[in-house]
Amino acid sequence: MTRWNGLTVSLRLQLLALLAALLIPLGVILLLLLPAFMNEKFNSIERTQVQQFSDIARANLHAEEDRVGLFVLNFSLWTETFEYAAGRNDRYLAANLVPGTFIGGKVDYWGVAAPGGRLLSAATLRDNRVVDATAIVTDFFASLPRPLPAGGSAGVIRRGGQAYIVAARPITRDDGQGRGGVMLLARTLTPQVLQELTYQGQVFSAALSLTPVPETQVRFLGDSVRATSPLSAPSGPPQLALDLSIPRAVHAAGLIGAQQLRLTMLITTLIGVAAFMLFLNRRVLNVLDGYKRDTQRIARDPTHRLDGRDPTELGLLARTINALLDHLQEREGQLRDRSQRDELTGAFTRSGLLERLNNTPVRSALIVEVPRLQELSGLYGNAMVDTLLREITGRLGELGPQHVVARLSSSGLALITTGRDTPDPRVILRELERPFQLKDAEIPLKFTAGYVESPYAVPVPTLLRHANIALQHALDEREPIGLFNEEMLRLSQYGHLLEASLQGADTRGELSLLYQPIHNLQTGQWEAMEALLRWKHPTLGSVPPGTFIPVAERAGLIGTLGEWALRRAVQDARNAQQIAPLRVNVNVSPLQLLSPDFAARVLEILRELNAPPTLLTLEVTESSVMQNVDLACRHLEDLRAAGVRIALDDFGSGHSSLALLADLPLDTVKLDRSFLRDSARGGTRGALLGSAIRLAGDLGLHTVAEGVEDEAMLQMLRDFECGAAQGYHLARPERLEELLGRLQAIRPR
Repeated sequence: MTRWNGLTVSLRLQLLALLAALLIPLGVILLLLLPAFMNEKFNSIERTQVQQFSDIARANLHAEEDRVGLFVLNFSLWTETFEYAAGRNDRYLAANLVPGTFIGGKVDYWGVAAPGGRLLSAATLRDNRVVDATAIVTDFFASLPRPLPAGGSAGVIRRGGQAYIVAARPITRDDGQGRGGVMLLARTLTPQVLQELTYQGQVFSAALSLTPVPETQVRFLGDSVRATSPLSAPSGPPQLALDLSIPRAVHAAGLIGAQQLRLTMLITTLIGVAAFMLFLNRRVLNVLDGYKRDTQRIARDPTHRLDGRDPTELGLLARTINALLDHLQEREGQLRDRSQRDELTGAFTRSGLLERLNNTPVRSALIVEVPRLQELSGLYGNAMVDTLLREITGRLGELGPQHVVARLSSSGLALITTGRDTPDPRVILRELERPFQLKDAEIPLKFTAGYVESPYAVPVPTLLRHANIALQHALDEREPIGLFNEEMLRLSQYGHLLEASLQGADTRGELSLLYQPIHNLQTGQWEAMEALLRWKHPTLGSVPPGTFIPVAERAGLIGTLGEWALRRAVQDARNAQQIAPLRVNVNVSPLQLLSPDFAARVLEILRELNAPPTLLTLEVTESSVMQNVDLACRHLEDLRAAGVRIALDDFGSGHSSLALLADLPLDTVKLDRSFLRDSARGGTRGALLGSAIRLAGDLGLHTVAEGVEDEAMLQMLRDFECGAAQGYHLARPERLEELLGRLQAIRPR
């Protein structure tokens, strides 16, 4: 017996009291604190897991939106679609609106709207037949943002009790120009499609909710955890939500284990407590801590995985997460491979090339520019041009494993040498220029290339920059290959200086025009004057046009300079009409001629300056017209219809075809100075010159000979009955005031 405060307490009671003192706190821990801790722990894991699965499921839905969007892009970035939307391609639907379009693209609805918004085509596939779907496609178009962004729009919308993935794009031509309406495709988001897209299995289940939510909401139910997440619509607030739920098997297993431990500890005392703590520590907390450490390591090493050897639900959770990580890593690898490899040729992309050769020493780089791709596409079709590009890439790939082939642009290929022996670029070009067999004809191609070689290994980006400089030099000089040297680098840096200085040169008053008169050989009078653009740099002085014009074209500034020259020339000619009723000739850059609104812009400038179109003659070159014959001819025909005269410049300088004179909408042919110079030496060139002049006359074209340097050339032109001439022998380019003053001096009184 023991006395406590005057009371006699038996040993049994003391033991019971001691046991109670031990069990009550333990009971509190087991019945209250530990369950709450366990519940919160599992809730945290399940919340994270269900949010991750929800994010993955939504990412997969977004990937499907992107896929449908890419399928739309294939149609919208297509001149045939553009022509159809403009009402000029009646056969378009018969060729494209077929069951294979829906089946191959995994879409259910098709819609095309004109630029004004009028629905041109709406269809769906039913029983392997294409049928009308105007009502639902009209609703789809109504869900799009207005105006539709240039990059298009995609999202999930609801129509009645059904969900749809909708993607739309503005319709443009193949070169990305123009805006010809809207192309739309949609896929029905059935439960089966949802299951296919979200990779549902035993881990989670997903369903669509017709009640949208502003943000992700997580709810803990009796046997599952549910996350409800919004699905973005093409415009406006979300119309649907994604309900994703996972079973609470891990949570239930934990509660059963805890109950077993509590019963054991109620029967036993210290042994039970120790056993419970040991079990809890070894079977749950250590596993969770291990998962936490594994998760932190995965952030540093994506190949690491959770330890899934535990036979309980925790091991199942680990194995499930590992399987999900493997799937995500595989998808990431596929996307990375796709970004590193060109889909058409199989060659590396620029980013893939840089990653492939990140730590590899390289000695040389060859960049090859494939010519005439647009022309060949028009002659043989895009499929044959794709075959041509694959064959060119294949020829480069045959050079051996010490060479790496990459496609840097639509027409640019690169060959990087990783071995010690550097190749002979001229031999490579000769091998590439073997005729290509396309359909029933052999197509010869003359490539332009830039090559750089280093005696020691240098980074790939440096080699590519230098090879591009060499390529640009070859293009500028019209040579087959440019071999990089320090002088090219200096000229490139000089070009960049000119490019920066050209910005705003028109507003700073650095540009001016000189005028060279054109002498009519029949009347002896001046009939026109050619405007010649000049640039005087504040520190570099006068920069030759042959230097700064190519720089302006590469920098995208030629449009601004060309418009300035056109405005100034027309204004000068208009102001000088009372003194000298001369037309003014203005040269047009290929980039100006091939802009979609060129003709409209020229006529707008003439209206703004209140100048008659007959005052203006535009000079274009054959090479610029041949880049896009249809577009160029449309511009020239519109201008001629308004009264503007068109002159073909530099005729005879290269591969000019006499048939071209009959095919193009022309008024004047300007014979190149090289044609005239070679003809003055006698021989067959003189006969060709006379034939060209007579043919132009038979076609009703006026002829102007450029580069007349002496009286003998002038007399030869008179003998051939050439219409007009210009050159230093007749008059040099000079300012308008000087030209008009000299004209007044020689004009008969």
